Parts: sequence; C-alpha cells; structure tokens
Amino acid sequence: MKCAICRNGATESGHTTVVLENDRTTLVFKNVPAEICNNCGEEYISSDTNKALLNHARAELSRGITLEMLSYAV
Repeated sequence: MKCAICRNGATESGHTTVVLENDRTTLVFKNVPAEICNNCGEEYISSDTNKALLNHARAELSRGITLEMLSYAV
C-alpha cells in the first residue's frame, strides 16, 4: 500500500510498539504486527489488530493495572 502520510513510500510488513494511555493506566504492547512505510516510517495497524489491542486493554484495566508491558499475541 502507498503511504498516506508521505505519499512517496510503500508499506512493508513488520512489527511495532503501541502505547495506550488513559488518565490512570499506561499499557505498552511490543511486537504488534504492522505495515510500515519504507520512506517515512509511518506505521499502520489493521482494524483486527486494533480490536484485539483494545480488548486486551479493557481486560487489563479491569484488573486495576497502572503500568504494564505486554507482548502482542493473537
């Protein structure tokens, strides 16, 4: 896919780190599958990956976590 930000690069499969924060909790997800622009480095995650991250985040919030580093797993 062509990068929507720089409009010059193409995206390639890779992995990234995603940080989700709210007023009381910070969650860091490592090794999240993403498409990454080979020109500017912009990262794109799929809607399925986004849904999985948000579901995992909700579960962590219900446990009362304030800071957590997690490895992404489908």
